[in-house]
Amino acid sequence: MKNYKNIVYAAMSMLLWSTSCNDWLDVQPKTELKESELFSTEQGFKEALTGVYVSMTNGTTYGRELTFGMLSVMASDYSVNSSSEQAVLSLKAIEEYDYTKNQVKGIIDQVWLNQYNSIALTNNILGSIEAKRSVFSDQGYNLVKGEALALRAFVHFDLMRMFAPAYITKDNAKYMPYVTRYTRENTPLSTVDELVEYILNDIKEAEMLLKDDVVNKLGTADRKIRMNRLAVKGLKARVLLYIGNHAGAYQAAKEVIDARQVVLRPESQEINLDRSIHSEHLFSLFSDGFEERVTKLVTPESGTLASVPYYFTDEDKLRTRIFENVATDIRFKVPVFQMYRGLLTPHKFMYVDIPVGTPNVNRQYIPLMRLGEMYLIAAEAAPTKDEGVALLNALCTNRGMLAFANDIDLVEKIKQEYRKEFFSEGQTFYYYKRLGAKKVDDSPVNDMSNAQYVFPMPENEKIYGGRN
Repeated sequence: MKNYKNIVYAAMSMLLWSTSCNDWLDVQPKTELKESELFSTEQGFKEALTGVYVSMTNGTTYGRELTFGMLSVMASDYSVNSSSEQAVLSLKAIEEYDYTKNQVKGIIDQVWLNQYNSIALTNNILGSIEAKRSVFSDQGYNLVKGEALALRAFVHFDLMRMFAPAYITKDNAKYMPYVTRYTRENTPLSTVDELVEYILNDIKEAEMLLKDDVVNKLGTADRKIRMNRLAVKGLKARVLLYIGNHAGAYQAAKEVIDARQVVLRPESQEINLDRSIHSEHLFSLFSDGFEERVTKLVTPESGTLASVPYYFTDEDKLRTRIFENVATDIRFKVPVFQMYRGLLTPHKFMYVDIPVGTPNVNRQYIPLMRLGEMYLIAAEAAPTKDEGVALLNALCTNRGMLAFANDIDLVEKIKQEYRKEFFSEGQTFYYYKRLGAKKVDDSPVNDMSNAQYVFPMPENEKIYGGRN
């Protein structure tokens, strides 16, 4: 692999050639099929698509660093100075956006590598599907191709939100490639405007292919752990808000809300068994090892990491500055946060206190997009302030808060709800960056700029990709 021209192709090759010979594709744990066999049936394509989702649960991306790990540290969700000594050594440089430190560079390099690895797997599917059109039913073809296109847009958009400036501060420089082919050849770098155009084109095609997708149909598989129709529409709302197209973002977010295929949790729903509110997820990943990974970092056994959790938040900061002393907020109450050795730790992904075998426990889900975000997007982009406040109140009263009056500072309240709704999920960092905020609340850095918001391209990509 050292002769490949860029690190992207090397990442692709890791899955394609990491077994005993060069024509095997590892699409699921403990499942190997020759590529010619894999792409000979509709089921084979679906298994390859499952391989993309599996790749996205990697701990260097959505399985940790792009959810409850690095991005949540950057959003100042945790109290790094009070964490274990090991955590301070590892997390302080992340909290300070110090990209010169090896531990930060190592994480960022792996994010780039593994995100493009997932993109490579989608491109392998998309590059093979037209020649095999005859093996599909119409519905199967639309689902596989639609999901693959949406995943390609989704992962590229998150890469852009990390490795390129926010749209509000964009320039004409080229920052990263938008890879659409499964090839050894370099893909040229693109500007922010070009990246957005590619992303929206993939979303548009995915929307058309998934137009008949029903998300919460009784008796069917859980479409919320796939890039379904509502998730694509939600991604569109997210992208359009990012580029300042408020009218388009509002329309897309409202379409998701008004479809009512995913709705805000009923007040009678037991939060104890659904702590990340999976019932409201528009798109999440399912990973058997996710809860165990979180547990080891939040409630470590003596002698494993340290006597103090790796990720936790001081009670005063969490109770007062993030959740604003609203004791009735379901996102703050036990069991979503619990005391561990005298410290408040996030348990929204953990059910260690629930006996094994308890029915209807929504564990092992990694939320990547939720309905609450659609309410916040629609509230921010609403054509009138009164409507924006009404949409915000719909979300907040559902969470156990009192309704706001119409004369509130809507921008400030929306920011505060991002901190609550997406605590330890990674999205809050993107919120601050999108707005070009000079300060991330509770961060030790007082003058944020592109120097902090834009991740550096990995050195290996510059060398092997000829990016110098």
